[in-house]
Amino acid sequence: MVNRLKTTFVIGNWKMNGAISDNEAFLSDLLKLLERLDLGGVICGIAVPSVYLFQFSSRLVDNPFLLGSQDVSARKDNGPFTGEISAKMLTEFDCSFSIVGHSERRENFQESNEDIAKKATQLLQYGITPIVCVGENAVLRKNGDAVAFVAGQIDELSSFLSKELLGKCKFAYEPIWAIGTGKTALTSDVREMHTTIRRSLVKNIGEDSGLQIPILYGGSVNADNVLEIMSEECVDGVLVGGASVRMDSFGDLLEKAVNRLH
Repeated sequence: MVNRLKTTFVIGNWKMNGAISDNEAFLSDLLKLLERLDLGGVICGIAVPSVYLFQFSSRLVDNPFLLGSQDVSARKDNGPFTGEISAKMLTEFDCSFSIVGHSERRENFQESNEDIAKKATQLLQYGITPIVCVGENAVLRKNGDAVAFVAGQIDELSSFLSKELLGKCKFAYEPIWAIGTGKTALTSDVREMHTTIRRSLVKNIGEDSGLQIPILYGGSVNADNVLEIMSEECVDGVLVGGASVRMDSFGDLLEKAVNRLH
């Protein structure tokens, strides 16, 4: 089941990286690049650590380049939740999206699909788009259980989210065994898993909405492999980790992604 959307997404995820002075140099180079790039049908953005949201939002005012968060609280608005950042707070930095359910959050903080659904609900209440991550680890892949596992993730998420809310999310497939390893999934594996996600979405929310949800690929994406990955009709964009932290590598990747469409 292939559905190539008209819009392509390139989203960076800095994870726990950055420093104020380095960020300024990154932003300066990014803004210079954006001045000469015709983004066309490419929507670009970056998710930075929350402590840098103000720095980035103040420099990206009235810019088509999107700013996002790497996570959000499942709690409402405010209250006695030390260390949490609410969706309402993210609106003050003009965040247009937030990653939820990243494999590192699922594994290191034991986040469940119910937790992720609650976070997505909070984001959507404030007009922020959730990018929901799903994917299998090396053991599941080796045992041939990847398809069933990822389909099950979608099914469980749909049990906690209404069809309307699920239809407003974006999804990212993460082959967990490839993240931060320099490995990328075979194109045949990418097709299989993106098709699995698409079919699961259609099953749970219907064809009209299920075929319109963007599905990104995230697994050691870099400037050397981005064109091959994005050439797959089932891939609507990429979620970029380590290669998004430095402007030389991220800029190269962005240019290739944009020029591919012109």
